[in-house]
Amino acid sequence: MVPKILDKLSLRTVLIVPFVLQIVGAVGLVGYLSFRNGQKAVNNLAGQLMSEVSLRVEQNLQVYLTTPHQINQSKLDAVQLGLLKMENLSAWEKYLWRQVQLYPYINFTSVGNKNGDYRTGEKLSNGSLMINVSGKSSNFDFYSYNTNDTGDRTTVATVVKNFDIREHPSYQNAANVDRPTWSSVYISFLEPTLILSALQPVYENNQLQGVLISALRLDHIGKFLNSLKIGKTGQAFILEKNGTLLATSTAEQPFRIKDNNIKELFKAEESVDPSTQATARYVAVRFRELKEIKTSYILNFEIGGKRQFVTVLPFQDGKGLDWLIVVVVPEADFTQEIDANTRTTIWLCLAALGVALVIGILTSRWVTNPIWRLNTAAKNIAKGEWDKTVESERSDELGELAKSFNSMAQQLQQSFETLEHRVLERTAQLAVAKDKAEVANQAKSTFLANMSHELRSPLNAILGFSQLMTRSQTLSPEHQENISIISSSGEHLLTLINNVLDLSKIESGRTTLNPKKIDLFRLLHDVEDMFELKADDKHLQLVFDRSYDVPQYVETDELKLRQILINLLNNALKFTDNGGVSVRVSKQVSGRNNQAEGERVYLSKQSINTEDLLSNSIKTSQLIQSEKASYATHNNASDTAYTFLLHFEVEDTGPGIAANELENLFEAFVQTQTGKDSQEGTGLGLPISRKFVELMGGEMIVCSAVNKGSNFKFDIQVSAVDAADIESPKPTRNVIALEPNQHPYRILIVDDKPLNRQLLIKLLSPLGLELKEATNGQKAIEIWDSWEPHLIWMDMRMPVMDGYEATQYIKSTIKGQATAIIALTASVLEEERAVILSAGCDAFMRKPFREADIFDAMHKHIGVRYIYEDPGQTRLSAIKECDREMTAADFVKLPDSLVADLKLAILNVDMDLIESAIEQIRLKDAVTASAIAKCIENFEYDKVLKLISRTTSHE
Repeated sequence: MVPKILDKLSLRTVLIVPFVLQIVGAVGLVGYLSFRNGQKAVNNLAGQLMSEVSLRVEQNLQVYLTTPHQINQSKLDAVQLGLLKMENLSAWEKYLWRQVQLYPYINFTSVGNKNGDYRTGEKLSNGSLMINVSGKSSNFDFYSYNTNDTGDRTTVATVVKNFDIREHPSYQNAANVDRPTWSSVYISFLEPTLILSALQPVYENNQLQGVLISALRLDHIGKFLNSLKIGKTGQAFILEKNGTLLATSTAEQPFRIKDNNIKELFKAEESVDPSTQATARYVAVRFRELKEIKTSYILNFEIGGKRQFVTVLPFQDGKGLDWLIVVVVPEADFTQEIDANTRTTIWLCLAALGVALVIGILTSRWVTNPIWRLNTAAKNIAKGEWDKTVESERSDELGELAKSFNSMAQQLQQSFETLEHRVLERTAQLAVAKDKAEVANQAKSTFLANMSHELRSPLNAILGFSQLMTRSQTLSPEHQENISIISSSGEHLLTLINNVLDLSKIESGRTTLNPKKIDLFRLLHDVEDMFELKADDKHLQLVFDRSYDVPQYVETDELKLRQILINLLNNALKFTDNGGVSVRVSKQVSGRNNQAEGERVYLSKQSINTEDLLSNSIKTSQLIQSEKASYATHNNASDTAYTFLLHFEVEDTGPGIAANELENLFEAFVQTQTGKDSQEGTGLGLPISRKFVELMGGEMIVCSAVNKGSNFKFDIQVSAVDAADIESPKPTRNVIALEPNQHPYRILIVDDKPLNRQLLIKLLSPLGLELKEATNGQKAIEIWDSWEPHLIWMDMRMPVMDGYEATQYIKSTIKGQATAIIALTASVLEEERAVILSAGCDAFMRKPFREADIFDAMHKHIGVRYIYEDPGQTRLSAIKECDREMTAADFVKLPDSLVADLKLAILNVDMDLIESAIEQIRLKDAVTASAIAKCIENFEYDKVLKLISRTTSHE
């Protein structure tokens, strides 16, 4: 129905309408996304700002409130050392007078004894230093004296009648406890400010001798709050859990003066500042009981229809203080520019729509008029009017089309006369085109190699952020599954990119071998485990057949061998629906295949019949003894290093390959008809595998018959090595924090791609590392020179100044030798490693990287130490799983003698021996023992025997 309607529309309409709709849709979508992202940015920015402000307030409170107790402690030390006496307070006067000068925000420091004597060193807000005296010598009147430059009393400034320190609430509070504490907040009677006193009782022989007091001026806290920049109009204030206002960033004083000059505290809900008042009321209603606030909260509410962000942070010092830090910022402080941008976006959308309509109409006319003339001329030629041509003065594509049309009309008249000449000319052109195609093919390989570099950078972000999100404890199972899909898809994309790159490197002659000493048995076991589930899902047998004389430890290119086996097994399992797939490995010396001569150990997925096992137990026991003797003979053999050929065969019972397709089987991007029907694969696996085999000193051949299956065979050159040369695999553990008592490490991240920088920041920032970032080498040098980071993650391809030049500059200085620089590059060319290291980099890491590699590199080069996830907890969880599934790897870790005893006991159906063997295994591995016991209880004897057989075939 839709095509018929479109057929009736004019070409001009078809051109204009989609054009306008695309413009409107694109601009509208951009505007909407811009608005949404702006709102999200506001929320994030507000949360970050308020968290930062509240933390700064909390840190400064810790400093303010620690000092008074430190002053009391110094006075207590002087008493305990006998330097000052609690009985003679006259000697304290100059000591207190001097002490109060050392701390700018201390109001006074004083001492009172059990006899009522009291001495104070006080500093007024105008800077005047006072000595205050009370006690028996003054008839318990409070005298405040001015002092001279040496701390001696001069004139009386103030007198307060009937002042006995023992009756003061501060003295009584300290006398009721035997540890440092605080007084209640009160208003100084000498000047208008709030005072909070740190109290320290002095005991001798469990008898109270007096009290040490250091008073803190809370107006200093208010000044600090006022100095903070909290958005444009935001504010912060501190209140007690009963709602009393203690300090605020506004000009309001935290106390009121009545008509009779009496000063009193008030609650924050009674503040004259509208924002403070509304915020305090909201917090009171929101939490009902302020005493119940035990953790920080980030909330939002409205004042007069305007949204406000508020942070509530509890503060306790362990000595009796229980306060609340409240930070409030209006949303309008962040949204002014966003609102302006939104209005601009709307106007731009309208302008774009108008311009799109005008351009669409003009463009349609400009395009359709020449086409209409060409259409008329074509109809005339169809009628046989060869002299009709199209007149056009345009030089664009339509003008060229008109010229070509006129030329075509003339050529049609001469076609029969010049046909042979044209064929010869066309043949020559095809030959030239062929040469150009070959050149283009080589250029394609170079282009693919360079393009893979650009593809790996965003793939680094995809896989990296997937790893970060996988570690989250708050994601729902559905989101965890989504992240797993993203990660697996990214790994699949990385495999495709590597395949394309491998092909380009092969075609350009840049593929090299990277031999490594490996455990061949472990490699085969890992590959088998990788495809075990896929084989079971398709109900196929997966058989690994290894000749007894194949050495366990060899030197070869592990990655290329693994890739070859994975490619071949993946194809075999993909196209096989019935039967199975077998992998055979044997050793060839002097052109002879020992596989046909020696004994073999089989590892298969075939089910074992329990009744047959019981009836043939004696025969099976003899087989066990024979296998043990064979293993002992093999293990005692000499492991002298030598080079030989390993022979591999991957055979399946699939549909097979037709004879006419075998010739092009190893051509890049070419698939068999079976592969095309499956609509899977890229046609790169087999060509790359064959090239790898040739690079490793061998060759690959294939034998196949339709409806019978295929057999891929190849040989590679390897060298036998000693077991001591093999590096044991390191267990993978998740880093959760830094070890304590380490100095703060400074890390600089240099990359022109924001996502790559953000990935490293999100990976490292939870550990508490100090991080900075730079977008090019020049900025990296500026930050390095002033900040002196311990380690730099350096991208090598950047604008302005690349990583090579920046690294050479830093490492050319004496200071730069102390900075570790690790190169991050998306290139996979091995020759680039030498270039990067020669530039001065300490190490080399490719993208996409794994988080474990990042942490290991920092530990190696600057000594960062970590706290890892407790593997014991993971193991404990595994024990508790009721559906725990065993694998052959569980038996590999057990001693051979325990495994053999268990196997013999099962074959003899001796339940006492089975139970005894399980208990012996439990001493080595409780999890595996529990899993075996569960199988025995469920009469799954064949399952245990099958896993044991698989284990012995890998030994």
